[in-house]
Amino acid sequence: MNLLSVYLLTGLLFLILLISLGFQPRLLTRILGGILLLVALGGIGFYGFGYYKLYGGTMMSVARTLFSVFCMFLGRNEISAISQADALKTPLCQIGIYTVHLLALYATASTVVAGVGARLLRTLNLLFLYHRRILLIYGVNEASLRFAERLKEKTEGALVFVDDGNAGGYETRIMHMGGLLLSDDGAARPGAAFPGRIGLRPGRKELQVFCLHETPVRNLRYAEALRSALEGAGILSSQTSVTLLTEDASVGSVLQAGSREGGEYGYGEVLALESAELAARLMVRQYPPYATMRFGRQGRADENFEALIVGFGRTGQAVLRSLVMNGQFEGSDFHALIIDSQYTRQSGAFFSRYPELSACCRLDFMEDNARSIAVYKYLADYVDQLNYVVVCTGNEAVNAEISREYTEYLGRRGCRAVVLQCSGAGVTRLTEPDGLPEVIDPFRPDVLCGGRQDRLAILINHQYNLSRGRTAAEDWADCDYFSRMSCRASADYMGAFLRAAGCTEDQVGRDGWPEDPVLMENLSRMEHLRWCGFHYAMGYRRMPEEVFRERAQARMEEIRVRGSSAIRPAKDTEKRLHACLIPWESLDALSALEGTLTDRRPDYKQMDTDNLLMIPVLLREQEKGDALS
Repeated sequence: MNLLSVYLLTGLLFLILLISLGFQPRLLTRILGGILLLVALGGIGFYGFGYYKLYGGTMMSVARTLFSVFCMFLGRNEISAISQADALKTPLCQIGIYTVHLLALYATASTVVAGVGARLLRTLNLLFLYHRRILLIYGVNEASLRFAERLKEKTEGALVFVDDGNAGGYETRIMHMGGLLLSDDGAARPGAAFPGRIGLRPGRKELQVFCLHETPVRNLRYAEALRSALEGAGILSSQTSVTLLTEDASVGSVLQAGSREGGEYGYGEVLALESAELAARLMVRQYPPYATMRFGRQGRADENFEALIVGFGRTGQAVLRSLVMNGQFEGSDFHALIIDSQYTRQSGAFFSRYPELSACCRLDFMEDNARSIAVYKYLADYVDQLNYVVVCTGNEAVNAEISREYTEYLGRRGCRAVVLQCSGAGVTRLTEPDGLPEVIDPFRPDVLCGGRQDRLAILINHQYNLSRGRTAAEDWADCDYFSRMSCRASADYMGAFLRAAGCTEDQVGRDGWPEDPVLMENLSRMEHLRWCGFHYAMGYRRMPEEVFRERAQARMEEIRVRGSSAIRPAKDTEKRLHACLIPWESLDALSALEGTLTDRRPDYKQMDTDNLLMIPVLLREQEKGDALS
């Protein structure tokens, strides 16, 4: 071995030792425990043998051996005292003796050198940022760390955690995820220099931001501050995306590029979720309402959709809206009983925001305890009709008790309804009253990153805009926030059409829909019901005919003066009014009226059918994307 090799090998081993001292405390404790045992055995072995040769089998051999072993941990050695033993002069024994002393020093110096090892790991992780996509997570807590661990399994990228200085206890766990924790003021309140600090340059690399702080208002503040920093650094909107937990999902339209007034700077992709909406979204994806329904051969439901919701706080309200969006089927009426002893006191804001929700469903309310005789009478009366039960009282222990009681009661009577607990902690289902619960954590990449469903939403939007001759990514970049939400809702519901038609994804993607006019009309009607359910659940109201006529007149006047008009008579996004929120049978009359009053010749029934005919194309495109990913 030449001199350079000695230098390189020594330096490498020293680097490994330093980095190992930056390990998580629990792991480092196990390592040091093993080292202490090895040092003790090695020290006793070498020194015991050497002093035996020097003093024979006397107490002096024992005393000096014990003294020398303790000296190893203080940085001293007694190697010269045992050098007379010829057996210890061999190269192998000499390497063993020095290795034991080195390990003793390693154990003693661990508390001092561990900081150096941690800083070295941090420096190495910082260097990696300059070569990979950046996954920035704001807010360090158990939920965000679980999400990061799952995210690393699904995607390549450099993890950067940002917090306000109170996350030091998580730093070693973050480092051994391959991540970096930034808790200084420059990171927690980012300025124009921050993007460059993490290796982000205009037109280079992507930045995915996840604002997962336990305080929702801080997520919004950070997303806004970071947006300003990115704009100041010249980072392109197309390089960025943000997912944030917030108190109001409508802030997504404020953060998104192009959807703000004047086309101001924003993130290229935005997903804003209230914690309650996050849980409700997870619920309908894992347990879609259509999976609880029976359908006939030509796409009509053979039963009504019957739901029971226990608790009508923020989670219960989000659950109702998600079920309304996903529980509309041709031949079926949507009915939900909502049980909450505080219903009158806490539902005013909800129904002022969604004033015509009951136009697409029948809602009944019971201000009672979920275990009352009246509730169990309802369960007895609807045991053969019940499809969906969601318990969301806001108290995890109460949720578990009620759902277990309901699962046992309904199971004994052969009820096939799915019984779920829903909260910010996720969605839980008991398959049997005495079995282990199936728990689905919302902090998962397929929920917070969209995954396959969001790719479908992008393709849906692209199909709407094929005439523009642009790519799916370009169309999505120009898509406003509400329209993105609409595309996502359409993607979530797609499985309902397949189930109603009795087809698989492979069949429809390969051969298209069956040639059955009755089936196609029923599925088109179903699409109209879904579309209406989504709009009512987003706060839309039916547009009065006089308002429709006024908007038609305004359109024609604008065309006369300016030569063109962007006014759509049937839709007022500002006031959330839409003329198409009417029964399927009335759509032809609306189409004819608009054709009479304006230059437009819409066919609103055909629009629903076109959405349906789009599905085979989407499935083929999706299959290509799955094959490439």
